[in-house]
Amino acid sequence: MSTHPSPQELRRKWKAANAEPVEGSRRLDAYRALAEGCPAFVPNLLALSRTCLLERDEAHLDEAERALRTAADVSAGAPEPLIELGRFLATARNAPVDAEAAFASAASAALSLLEEAWAGWIHALGEQDKLDAAMEVAELAKRIVPDSAAIARAVDAAQRRASR
Repeated sequence: MSTHPSPQELRRKWKAANAEPVEGSRRLDAYRALAEGCPAFVPNLLALSRTCLLERDEAHLDEAERALRTAADVSAGAPEPLIELGRFLATARNAPVDAEAAFASAASAALSLLEEAWAGWIHALGEQDKLDAAMEVAELAKRIVPDSAAIARAVDAAQRRASR
């Protein structure tokens, strides 16, 4: 039965891989070894793909694409791997239709995260009785996501708290 490395061990190994020289194959080999030991560690998969792209032969392009597709898959639609996949598809594969789909998914996911972040920020400011600051953030947020229920709820909560 295999054991998975702890988060601290993953970070240590990834830091060590990042410290390897780019010239030659030592860094690439370190990323590959880490990916083999923990195939769901997205930062390593992204670094692996970037390092593969330094070599422009088909084998390295294929490896970069596999790493990016795995990163997008295991990250459950997080924006960063999708953006990198889209960039790869647009530039290395000259596949604008596939790139468009990756970028559209990334934009949708990023917008959802941004909406959640703004709502949380507004709520936190309201909890600190910083209504003016909360309203400034809300004004910016509403320009991007004007129909956001989460932002509206956070604004209402901040205003209710301020009126107490």
